[in-house]
Amino acid sequence: MKQLDVACRREGSGPPLLFLHGHWLAGDWTPLHAALAGRLDVIAPTAPGFGDSARPAWVSGRDDLVLFYRDLLDQLGLDKVHVAGYGLGGWLAADFAVWSPDRVASLSVLAPFGLRVPGHPIADVFIMNPASYDEAYFNGEPVEGAVPGPGTPDQGGPEAFAARYGDMGMAAALMWDFRYDLKLEHRLPRLGVPALVIEAEQDRIVPAQHTARWTELLDARRVDVPGGHGFPLAHPERTAAHLIAFIEGIHQ
Repeated sequence: MKQLDVACRREGSGPPLLFLHGHWLAGDWTPLHAALAGRLDVIAPTAPGFGDSARPAWVSGRDDLVLFYRDLLDQLGLDKVHVAGYGLGGWLAADFAVWSPDRVASLSVLAPFGLRVPGHPIADVFIMNPASYDEAYFNGEPVEGAVPGPGTPDQGGPEAFAARYGDMGMAAALMWDFRYDLKLEHRLPRLGVPALVIEAEQDRIVPAQHTARWTELLDARRVDVPGGHGFPLAHPERTAAHLIAFIEGIHQ
C-alpha cells in the first residue's frame, strides 16, 4: 500500500482509540489527548488538507476520508479500534462507523455536527467573527492560548491565523453546502455498536437538541461536561475520564 502523507501522533498504551479532530484544533496534541493517552493507545491524525497533512487529489468529501482512515489503520496494522470525534470529527467518526463497521469497536461523539434538527441549527462557524470566538466557544471564559481568534501575538500571530484560515477552507470543502446529512437519521440506528455522546452543559455552537437526537438514534449513553463548546480544552481531565470509563467498560 502507498505510504500516506499524513501528520499523525500516537501515544499511550491500552485499547486503541482513533480520535478525529473537528474544524479546529487540527494537528494539536491537547491536554485531552495527553489525559487519554494515560490509559489508551491514542491515534490522532491530522485529516488531509488540515494542518501539515497533504490533501490527495482524490480527497474531496467525507466519504473519501472514510477510505483514507481505513488506509491509515491498515498502515498502522490495526484491525479494529474505538473511534471518537469532536464536532466535525464526530460526524466523520460516525461516517467511518457506518461504512467500516468491521473496524469499529465503539463510537464516541463529542458535541457532534452532522444531524438536522428543525428549529435548532448548529451555529454557522464560517460566518462568525473571529473576535467573538471566546464567547461562542468558551462562553466568555476561554482557555489561554486556545481561542482560534484573529491572529494576535498571543494566538500565534499572522502565521497561526493563516493556518487556521486554511483549516477552515478544508472544513468548508467537507460541509459548506450542508451542515448535516439527512441519511444519518436512518443509518445511525443500524450501527449496533456501543456508543457514547458527550455534550457541553451550555453549548453555543451545537444545541442540546442535537446531542439528544444523537443519543436517541445511537441508543447511546449521554454525559455532560461543564461549560461551552470548547469543553475538551476547558475540562480535559473530566472529558477524558468519561471516554476512558466508557471504553474500558467495554473491555471488562
